[in-house]
Amino acid sequence: MKTIKEIKDTFSPDEIKILIEIVHGKQDFDVMADEIKDFYSDEYEPIDNSDEYDKEILLEKLEFDLETGGIIWENNTRKES
Repeated sequence: MKTIKEIKDTFSPDEIKILIEIVHGKQDFDVMADEIKDFYSDEYEPIDNSDEYDKEILLEKLEFDLETGGIIWENNTRKES
């Protein structure tokens, strides 16, 4: 699990908006796939020849961390800051 501080220290506000769009399905995962994989590299070991499974695991981690950090609500709307 990543903290809100780690997320904000790693990603710019514009990148966070894109991450939210990825979680909501409005942007394709591939837009920031490398950045997401790098961000979770210490928590997740990719499985060879299993890109779709890796994508789902990483999306679940990202969604959980964004919700836990209060960046998005559980009902998939963006929290106003």
